[in-house]
Amino acid sequence: MKLIVLGNNGSFPGRDSACSGYLIQDGTTNILIDCGNGVISRAQRYCKIEDLEAIVLSHLHRDHTSDMFVLRYAVETKFYFKTMDKPITVYAPSTPEEERRGLEYNNVYNLTTIYDTMEVNIKGLSCKFFMMNHPVETYGLRIEKDGKVLSYTADTIVNDNLKKLAANADLFLSESTATEKVLSTSNIPHLSAKQAAEVAKLANVKKLLLTHFWYEEERSNYLKEASTVFPEVLLAEEFKEYEV
Repeated sequence: MKLIVLGNNGSFPGRDSACSGYLIQDGTTNILIDCGNGVISRAQRYCKIEDLEAIVLSHLHRDHTSDMFVLRYAVETKFYFKTMDKPITVYAPSTPEEERRGLEYNNVYNLTTIYDTMEVNIKGLSCKFFMMNHPVETYGLRIEKDGKVLSYTADTIVNDNLKKLAANADLFLSESTATEKVLSTSNIPHLSAKQAAEVAKLANVKKLLLTHFWYEEERSNYLKEASTVFPEVLLAEEFKEYEV
């Protein structure tokens, strides 16, 4: 199982960057986790649109979904050109309802609703969803195969499900939008790098991969902060591949 970072910015994409998007590859299986600004263009470096087995949307904020509204035209066009003959399976929360309705377009997506503790098997990859704590309905995702575990927090603040989501993960992909300095002066509904590291330590993960960066924050500050708590910390790099 391999993770490819397509975008790692939170809220908006910085210059020459993209918002949340992560491609999971296992053999010929391709699963896209989140689909923010700029992600679909980058995903096609690694697979064709018709080769996406599924897309998982952790929540329906536009920095995680905006390219879904471009992708729907791509799929529709491929239907016309007969280079694609079936919709893409999409796992998504049921709310906010207005955002969810936007995904219901000319049957280009086969929508499946996520709920807490839901488990699905996608081509041999066992996927389990955990409710997170964010202003909209949001789910973290735990993927397991052959004893290997990849866990992804999505966007959240500290909550009781984080430890279960991350428990003994080989790779823990955690949002870290803030630093402790930012959290001390604002009330943003996100984890700091230090909080992500504290979860990683508590959950006994092997490696912590920080992502969902605020573009205007120095990346070194995230690494410095997390490393005071947990030793095996990496910063997610766009286009980099991580073996799980």
